[in-house]
Amino acid sequence: MDILLWMKNHDVSLHYLVKRDLLGEDDPSLKNKILKEGYGLRLMNLYDHKTHLWGEGVYSPKYTSTHYTLLELCQLGANLIDMRIHKAITILFDEMWKEKGLMRKYRHQDMCVVAMMVRIAATAHFKDARIFDMIDYILEYPMADGGWNCAWERKPKPKQSSLHTTLSVLEAFHAYIMHGYTYRIDDIYQMIPKGVSYILSKRLFRSVHTNEIIHKDMLSYPFPYGWKYDLLRALTVFVDLDIPYDQKMEEGLIMLMNRLDAYGRIKADRKAPGLHHFRYTKTNQPCPFNTYRVLKVLKVYKHDLYQNYMIK
Repeated sequence: MDILLWMKNHDVSLHYLVKRDLLGEDDPSLKNKILKEGYGLRLMNLYDHKTHLWGEGVYSPKYTSTHYTLLELCQLGANLIDMRIHKAITILFDEMWKEKGLMRKYRHQDMCVVAMMVRIAATAHFKDARIFDMIDYILEYPMADGGWNCAWERKPKPKQSSLHTTLSVLEAFHAYIMHGYTYRIDDIYQMIPKGVSYILSKRLFRSVHTNEIIHKDMLSYPFPYGWKYDLLRALTVFVDLDIPYDQKMEEGLIMLMNRLDAYGRIKADRKAPGLHHFRYTKTNQPCPFNTYRVLKVLKVYKHDLYQNYMIK
């Protein structure tokens, strides 16, 4: 079978992503169709023009709220320069970023939430100085091991970073760089290797101390995804950030490769627990979006195998 054609025929968003990341052909005309056809249009049809929200909420309920719907649109590769989306982001910022992140007297906004908001806003080319306040916040409060943790200011203070939070920060940094933002860009470039090193110190999913799998869900790859870490998301952002191959990736890469069928397809895992606008692929059926993501990773880190799937 022609795996590229299978993915491209699934949805206009995947057609765009496959052309951009697997074929090296960025196609703005396809990108501009994503909000007008297929999954992107279905999501935009759920937008409430009176409240300028999705899912009757700003951050909750997961995962039909405005915050997570915007994150879902980011994952589709859509052009988010759209008045409806910018209005929704304004409301998101107004509700979720007050007093430069100080949400209560002694408590700042969760770091992972801030990172996701930066990713959303940067992807939408959103012009608001609060983005730079969020960048300051992220850069001001890393953990000593190089990553980030939503619980950085809680008592007792955590001793190490969170994989969930660190991954969201790296995804935010990538979106910020890719869409041309320059404020504190040198500081961001200095922090990226530290965050990557923290994730690699876990070999993507193992405890440094016990060598056990940290959590089984780190080996499950829902699409679309929310805030939870998984190794496919981690490897995908490593590709996006041009991180070179490291031996600590190997076990995770093997786990991905072992799940592929003869054509290079991977089956869909269960959805993240919570509410969802709709299902993209039934569980245990070949998943076009995850297949694209795995092939994007293999193209960089296991190129010979990637080439084999391209000629089948």
